[in-house]
Amino acid sequence: MALKPNFFQAIAALTLAFQAFKYIKRQAALLEKWDYNILGVRLMGVTKDFLDLQIELELKNPSAVSLTVSEFTMDVYLDGIKIGNTAKQGQYSIPKYGSDLLTFNVRAFYKTLGPALGVLISKIGQLNAVQVRLKGQVYIQTVPGVFAPIPFDITDSAINLYKQFN
Repeated sequence: MALKPNFFQAIAALTLAFQAFKYIKRQAALLEKWDYNILGVRLMGVTKDFLDLQIELELKNPSAVSLTVSEFTMDVYLDGIKIGNTAKQGQYSIPKYGSDLLTFNVRAFYKTLGPALGVLISKIGQLNAVQVRLKGQVYIQTVPGVFAPIPFDITDSAINLYKQFN
């Protein structure tokens, strides 16, 4: 009894599907290796209605594949108080075994802070007591043309960030 060509096509299709599964699994493992660091938070300006902050975020890629990230959105918290949000559009390439530095601008309106503004003002001069938290998501290219949303939640003390700039 001779084997029909459909049998060989089925074997080829199964092999191709298995290879695709292995590739997707490897890409998922690469995504787990990404590292994020808050490098700093700077006060850029103060007016009677708002204050402007600049946040520097470093993305590290320890893998052997350069990947593309895009569409950052995040909420910014100081000592557990949400002071605002920020976003960055566009695509950014992180080289293999490299890193990229991105800056975000946040405008915090005093009206939206309400009574929490007093709590933040009371923390001035106590940098070791203030926590900076960035919570949001970024889209990372897993295969060419396909971006997957990856949530992140990063917290660091203001004193560590202050040391970065001095």
